[in-house]
Amino acid sequence: MLEIVKTTIRRAVSSATPRALRGQHSLEKRLLPWAFLTPLLVVIVGVVGYPVVRTIWLSFHEGEYLQNGPFVGLQNYRDIFANPYYTAALLRTTVFAVAVVATTILLSLAIALVLDAAPRAAKVLSVIVLLPWAMPRVASGIVWKWMFDDQYGVVNWLLVNVFGIDSFNGYSWFRTGTPAMVAITVAVVWHSVPFVAVSLFAGLRGTHGEVVEAARVDGANGWQILRHIRLPMIRPLLVVMTTISTIWAYQSFDHFLVMTTPPGGPNHSTEVLSLLTWLEAFAQLNQGSATAMAVVLFLMLAAVSVLYVRLNREDVR
Repeated sequence: MLEIVKTTIRRAVSSATPRALRGQHSLEKRLLPWAFLTPLLVVIVGVVGYPVVRTIWLSFHEGEYLQNGPFVGLQNYRDIFANPYYTAALLRTTVFAVAVVATTILLSLAIALVLDAAPRAAKVLSVIVLLPWAMPRVASGIVWKWMFDDQYGVVNWLLVNVFGIDSFNGYSWFRTGTPAMVAITVAVVWHSVPFVAVSLFAGLRGTHGEVVEAARVDGANGWQILRHIRLPMIRPLLVVMTTISTIWAYQSFDHFLVMTTPPGGPNHSTEVLSLLTWLEAFAQLNQGSATAMAVVLFLMLAAVSVLYVRLNREDVR
């Protein structure tokens, strides 16, 4: 296969001028990787590119009851931004994402440092830490909903009997929006931390070297080494984990669907963008507005990803 591709490239450049023939080898080296990547790029465009383009196209059409209606231009986007439930969900999702990402990164870094400080037990502890991430999100949502139950929940029992906070005796976490969002945030963070913690632990293991040893010889303490040497060395990994965590937080759906009754309740106080999009598409059967919401969320996440990539490139430079 390799020889066939090389022969094809040589024939393509055989008609070039003598001056260009001198760069034939360089041209072949540039074209050969693309020749191998082309089949994969075709698959990616078909599997990812077409659905994205199709969704964007549908967002410019009126659609009800799973039918593609007439072209309406930007009307769907005007309608969703004029919808007070959508603007509230947009703000709620952003606050939720900031809380989840900040808590996830901080807890994951702390766990990674603990694992790094215990190298002998790190293998066993890594497996134990990773177990929550392996649990399906729907299952973890059901478990956490039971744990926050006002009558039989473990959380209220701990707060009352261990911490002595009597006001949580029979406290209903899902009666109003703020405590319900707190409960869901805890469940989402619990599910997100393991993957990020193990990834950061792997990055920290690569920071043990001559630079750290030289800093210790010069009298630097553990905090100074962590702050000025080890954390800057894993900064690109931190940027990647922050990007992934942000995307996961904005796309959170399962926990909101399972832990609230009705979904997004009470009184729309836990509706986030992903859940509102699902309700608009499959409960209200308004495909035009739903696809517009999906496109806005896609553009937001794309902008966040580009921002993080640029920050990472500036750090590398």
